[in-house]
Amino acid sequence: MRVDTLIKFRKNKLLNRIIYHILLNKGIDLPVSVKIGNNVRFPHNSFGTVIHNQTVIEDNVRIYQNVTIGRADVQKDFSNSAMKSVLIKEGAIICAGAKVLCKSGTLIVGKNTIIGANAVLLNSTGDNEVWAGVPAKRIK
Repeated sequence: MRVDTLIKFRKNKLLNRIIYHILLNKGIDLPVSVKIGNNVRFPHNSFGTVIHNQTVIEDNVRIYQNVTIGRADVQKDFSNSAMKSVLIKEGAIICAGAKVLCKSGTLIVGKNTIIGANAVLLNSTGDNEVWAGVPAKRIK
């Protein structure tokens, strides 16, 4: 069963936990607390993708394989972390191998923004932008 199909069933609270474990077996760490909009796609089944539990993914987003969306503030005690969440806005594309890492507050990937393959995004973006590189910089 495709990842995109499994995600549609996440709206059913009874199946939510089961689907989480099925996705883990497929190589995707997508916690139950992640809010996912409509028509979110995981092309190529997004093997190796890890998404932080405080992430919101709006409608029509595409997330490719080996993407990490998470925290940049590594520490033992997360209770006093400045990192709050990550918001991926409508129509954004996060290409293969990209890392979206939030250190403090809420990191926002703008509407229709593209994060290039293997980019390491450490800052919020605007709408309709293209970001690439390590660390990622706005290129268009």
